[in-house]
Amino acid sequence: VKTNNGFKVVGPSSQKVAFAQPDEKVVYFDLEVGDINGIGKVTVTATSGKEKASYDVEIDVMNPNPVTVNYKELVLEPGKSATIGWEAFGVSGTNKAVLEVSSFPSIDFNRRLDYLIQYPHGCLEQVTSGAFPQLYLADIADIDQSRKNKIQKNVTAAIQKLSQYQVANGGFSYWPGNMTPDDWGSSYVGHFFIEAERKGYALPMNAKKQWLAYQSKTAKQWRYNEGYHNDFAQAYRLYTLALAGSPDISSMNRLRETGGISNESKLRLAAAYALAGQKNVGLKLLNQSSIEPDDSRYQYYYYGSSERNRAMALETLLLLGQKEKAFAMANKLAKQMSSDQWMSTQTTAYCLYAISKFAQGNGPKGIDIQYTVKGKSATITTAKTFADRVLSADGKTVSIRNNKKSTLYVKVVYSGVLPIGQEQVEQRGLGTDIVFKDRKGQVINPSVLSQGTEFIAEVTISNLKNESVDNVALMQIIPSGWEIVNTRFTDFGDFADNKVDYTDIRDDRTNFYFPLKANESKTFRILLNASYPGEYYLPGVQCEAMYDNSFLARTQGQWIKVVR
Repeated sequence: VKTNNGFKVVGPSSQKVAFAQPDEKVVYFDLEVGDINGIGKVTVTATSGKEKASYDVEIDVMNPNPVTVNYKELVLEPGKSATIGWEAFGVSGTNKAVLEVSSFPSIDFNRRLDYLIQYPHGCLEQVTSGAFPQLYLADIADIDQSRKNKIQKNVTAAIQKLSQYQVANGGFSYWPGNMTPDDWGSSYVGHFFIEAERKGYALPMNAKKQWLAYQSKTAKQWRYNEGYHNDFAQAYRLYTLALAGSPDISSMNRLRETGGISNESKLRLAAAYALAGQKNVGLKLLNQSSIEPDDSRYQYYYYGSSERNRAMALETLLLLGQKEKAFAMANKLAKQMSSDQWMSTQTTAYCLYAISKFAQGNGPKGIDIQYTVKGKSATITTAKTFADRVLSADGKTVSIRNNKKSTLYVKVVYSGVLPIGQEQVEQRGLGTDIVFKDRKGQVINPSVLSQGTEFIAEVTISNLKNESVDNVALMQIIPSGWEIVNTRFTDFGDFADNKVDYTDIRDDRTNFYFPLKANESKTFRILLNASYPGEYYLPGVQCEAMYDNSFLARTQGQWIKVVR
């Protein structure tokens, strides 16, 4: 047996097997996994007399811990020089460092965009959010052709994936396979499709036509329901129809004359009127509104936040030609985006989208710097607003000189994956408990299990607050030596009838998505099999509310063994 740097053979790397007649036998080699992330390769060679055969096996070597990101930043005045230092951390092969330079206050574009791209869950909103801001990166940033090609690949893949969420009536469901369209999500996907088509991307056949028919029919059938705060969703729907060149003026007028609609609805409706060529009506609505979001009721129902609603307000200000107000709003958003403040996928994507729209036609442009890493110097000269360059992760320092006559905003974003056992344990708003049982329901210790043992993991998630929470995501990653028994395709289909909105079963993990009422607990059961002898790491439970960072739980993992 031979390996690359992904594995190391522990003990003898060759063994002899004798056969008195045609037969098959099993021999075992102990392999130790290297401290890397990547593809491990094992070559098995069998020799008998003059005959020889070999087989290559490629195995993913993955650290289950999430990427940890940090940054250092400074403001560089005209003609000045400065140095930024950082300490690389994490497992070898996961370390990255990127130099970001902007002529506009930093919006942390790469860190925020990477968060969207690496987000592990795949609902309608998150797939859309991962691709949406990438449409505009080349417009505002100095990026090379390879990154442009990667963006094109990402956006095309997202468009194709989203087509799987479209249901018979033309709307889009929150999870694939669901038959009910998601109100806000259907408008959000359509918004993305329109912008992508304008950038030259091909949409699935009839997808846009069916979506337009659904939006138009739903807009006409809409009735105000104060209990569901559905005026904001209607305003966004009407905005997307206007953006698509099919404004529904009568429905827009009906919403405008409806009493009690929210501030956010008025601002979104103002944008719809501007797109429909009635800017004067849009300005009247703007004057009746506050550009500062003031009603949290309208955030949670539609995956939003105050920052997301500010980003939508920024877009409205741009459409109505309110440059001074737009500049002030863009600066406020940039400050929030460059901070450590948590943002959901929806908030992150819409902020990046709105700031990109702003940067295309407003604000200072142009970058001219010289930077030095490990004794090697390079320059960045561009007319774009933003530029970045990948640095050597172990460079530790970078010196930058600003050759422009305007202020530049400089940041080094560095990241890595923490070693096994060093994951960050957190708990707020959610309680977790995991118990392992045999098929008879008796509690067992998973530390050492015999090969072939079939057992059950019971994970209980508790809402510790006196308020309900939607869109909770539970991710349980399993050790490489265990296998998930997908009970949907076995005789045990009913035993794990977990009450969830959606279940995503993969080779190495099971994801559950569900709501929790105030102080409610839910238990989820996963059927497992101890399949491969060896010592492996069982990651802790990871659970979060995808749109509310006050609900989060991560627990410590443990080492387990599967024995023959």
